[in-house]
Amino acid sequence: YGVTMPVTRGTADDSDNAAPDDNSIYIDAEDEYASLWTRFLNHAAPPGNNLSPKSIHESYDGNPRVWFVSNRDIEVGEELCFNYGDDY
Repeated sequence: YGVTMPVTRGTADDSDNAAPDDNSIYIDAEDEYASLWTRFLNHAAPPGNNLSPKSIHESYDGNPRVWFVSNRDIEVGEELCFNYGDDY
């Protein structure tokens, strides 16, 4: 799953340290120690998804952040799902 990040304005173009044009953050649940609780989020296409991912390019500490917001009330024990996108 990739969350598209907005392009940062005013950055210098340094060809030696150029980042790829892909402005996405990828969430990978394979590593259970790095992914923590997000490995329990699953895919469901709308209208079956009950979460929506949100993101900001730079947080208070300079790092990007991704979080999830519920689309509706979620029942106890209900599977947490969001749409992985068209590439899934």
